[in-house]
Amino acid sequence: MLIDEEKIPKLLIHFAMPAMVGMVAGAIYNIVDRIFVGRYVGTSGLAAITLSFPVMLLMFSFSLLIGVGGSSRVAILRGAKKQRPAEQALGHTLMLLAAVGFAGMGLSVYGVDMLLRISGASEEILPLARNYLRIILIGGPLALMGHGINSLIRACGSPRYAMGTQILGAFSNILLDALFIVKMGMGVEGAALGTIMAQGAATVCGLMFFYSGSSPLRIRLHFLVRLRMKVIKKIIAVGSSPFITELSFVFYMTLMNNMVRKYGGDIGLSAMGVFLSLDSILFLPALAIGEAVQPVIGYNYGAGKPDRVIMAIKYAIKMVTCFYILSFVIAEIFAEKLILLFNDDPELLAIGVPGMRIAYIGIIFMGVTIITNSALLGLGRAREAITLSVFRHAVFLFLPLIILPRFFGLWGIWMSFPVGDISGCLIAALFLKRLFSWLKGDSAVFSD
Repeated sequence: MLIDEEKIPKLLIHFAMPAMVGMVAGAIYNIVDRIFVGRYVGTSGLAAITLSFPVMLLMFSFSLLIGVGGSSRVAILRGAKKQRPAEQALGHTLMLLAAVGFAGMGLSVYGVDMLLRISGASEEILPLARNYLRIILIGGPLALMGHGINSLIRACGSPRYAMGTQILGAFSNILLDALFIVKMGMGVEGAALGTIMAQGAATVCGLMFFYSGSSPLRIRLHFLVRLRMKVIKKIIAVGSSPFITELSFVFYMTLMNNMVRKYGGDIGLSAMGVFLSLDSILFLPALAIGEAVQPVIGYNYGAGKPDRVIMAIKYAIKMVTCFYILSFVIAEIFAEKLILLFNDDPELLAIGVPGMRIAYIGIIFMGVTIITNSALLGLGRAREAITLSVFRHAVFLFLPLIILPRFFGLWGIWMSFPVGDISGCLIAALFLKRLFSWLKGDSAVFSD
């Protein structure tokens, strides 16, 4: 399939469907852990995983910094028919992912308790959260490599293979959770161990792609060993936007955990943890469309076809919006049934069901924000992507979270989600208008 010639709707479906299935499969890591923990450990176990979530997001932010930046460079260079620079970007990306992953293992030894207390852990929940998080951090290199490799595989034009690695990881996690939690009674430690082992299997499978006949690029030893700062800077420049976005979300989640605990206690944390797990199914697959459109945009931009870039952006927004309409309907109608999958605690249901329905009021508006950011990344316009991310997180997420609970208590926290979604859409629309004007002009020409 020629990315610069195939019809855009067919091309987006080709990339988006495997990415969507893959991201849902990836989300199962988190969901399966919480379902098993919720049923076999209880609400305290759910709270422990929720408290660990900001630190896990911190790890994920570094995989975005390198993985998104590297895959964007690979897609653009492939579109420009520059094979050697594309393989150089591939090799550098893999080495950076490995280096950051191993560096992050140090957190498993130093600072775990401090990080969890900052995240809002009570003395009752701290031991459970500590045991879970330490194992997750030890497996940090596998998590970072796995996510980054999938982005690179999609940039090489093989979204189905990336989907396959994620499905492998998801099903491995289910089997391992059943073994460690149900059969061996290992509790939250079993959930963490199952997760990192499953991520390891997915990572190995992803690396095998670049040694197969399916990959247009090869991992060259000299590009792994001889690193050039010029290439690293370009990778980090593009990846800095999703990194800052995710990093700001770490601070956001930390603040939210503390606010939830203040107004809803440990049961409030459990309810928020369940919501975030369900959110990964109802919300995150649309992010997969955003990820899928990036190589399409990057390749066509590199090939000198800005009209196809505009078309891809418009179709992607329509696809995401349709998906979010469906997510909104599901959340509003089936909120109680979905939460019952995790636990039937009456207090959990009393907080989680109406909270989920409130949180999803503004979800339909998120399509413009997600695709605009993806388009900016795919085009290598890092500064604009960073500016959009800062506006959305610093202004439209943090402020409602700080202000609304003062007037509405715990319900104010749930209300902050739609306020952020709608406000973010408005600012993203302004960026999108400016981007279209640039693409229609004579300056939208790729030069390395």
